[in-house]
Amino acid sequence: MKRFVVLGGTGDMGRFVVKDLFESCKNCEIVIGARDFDEVKKYANSFKSKRVIPKKIDVTNIKETAKILKGASVCINCVNYYFNLDVMKACLLVRCHYLDLGGLYHMTKRQLKLNNQFKRKKLIAILGCGATPGITNIMIAHASKFFEKIESIDIRFGGYDWTKYKQHFVLPYTAYTLFDEFTDNPIVFKDGKTISVKPMTGKDYYNFPKPVGKQSCFYTLHSELATIPNIYKNKGLKNCSFRVCFPEDFVHDVNLLIELGFASKQKIKIGNIELTPRDFAAKELNREALPKDVKIKDMEFIWVDLIGTKKDKKIKVSMYSYAKSNPKWNAPAGSVDTAVPPSIIAQMIANKQVKEKGVLPPEKCINPKLFFKELKKRNIKISKRI
Repeated sequence: MKRFVVLGGTGDMGRFVVKDLFESCKNCEIVIGARDFDEVKKYANSFKSKRVIPKKIDVTNIKETAKILKGASVCINCVNYYFNLDVMKACLLVRCHYLDLGGLYHMTKRQLKLNNQFKRKKLIAILGCGATPGITNIMIAHASKFFEKIESIDIRFGGYDWTKYKQHFVLPYTAYTLFDEFTDNPIVFKDGKTISVKPMTGKDYYNFPKPVGKQSCFYTLHSELATIPNIYKNKGLKNCSFRVCFPEDFVHDVNLLIELGFASKQKIKIGNIELTPRDFAAKELNREALPKDVKIKDMEFIWVDLIGTKKDKKIKVSMYSYAKSNPKWNAPAGSVDTAVPPSIIAQMIANKQVKEKGVLPPEKCINPKLFFKELKKRNIKISKRI
């Protein structure tokens, strides 16, 4: 029996990775790992199956994490990207394949340096296997085959929400990543050079298909820029960027939290308790994320535009994924298209459909046609425009 360990398996994305594994892999054992054992035990019990096993895990304890990973087919890391290296080191100790949801550029760069260690142990570690990074990288790999030369690659996402929320502010994903995307300097590949720019610059407007329509977008730090420019330099790539596209009232609200100091990493003392405003904000925002009686209904586009030449003729190829909320899981589209890919890719690794070894991004080792076929089974559709 295949055995998957989902670290952070009760979190915003991890819990839906577990659901997809449970539904799509009937002969699989799934270990859910998290710090709060009461929470993880409760979630595991909700499946009413001996195939789902709860474990208390602190990923900063590398040796203890390694013990739980021993014998696993794949480790699916859904904890905050700050701890990606710790989990990879645990995988190396017990020869376990690895994948994660991304490292927000700088962590990805550090993870890539473990390539030789994974290769020597004949292991694969795939970095950035969610929606973006993840689906974006694989769409780019597929679209690149239409070109002899590629001039530019631009990545965006945008969505539309029909949900009737009871609260004004709703997180699209973990507050830690959101704050980093708004405050860390984005990396942009411009005129053949990798440069750092100020947060929230590069603002433009992009017309997604209905119902999303025109959205305001700006540069943000993202993992795709850690790998895409190097891979496609040999095709002449000069420019590459990633932009987030959020409704302007949401951008205003996030900026207000930042201006009020809630994104600060500097510790403060309140009575006998010492904590950072960011930790407090993340805990509170996640706690208020979604009342149980709210039924989610939304959709999301993940979009890539490639411009280049073929037979001396300039062409543009756009590829995009279309995902809808999952009513059975009551999961928003952004969670669906982030959680489904790691489940698919982990099963591809376990089924020996990934031949490469080392530390790689998905565009270097995942077969797009097989991947897109599995996405379609989960009602995530990939389309192309030329």
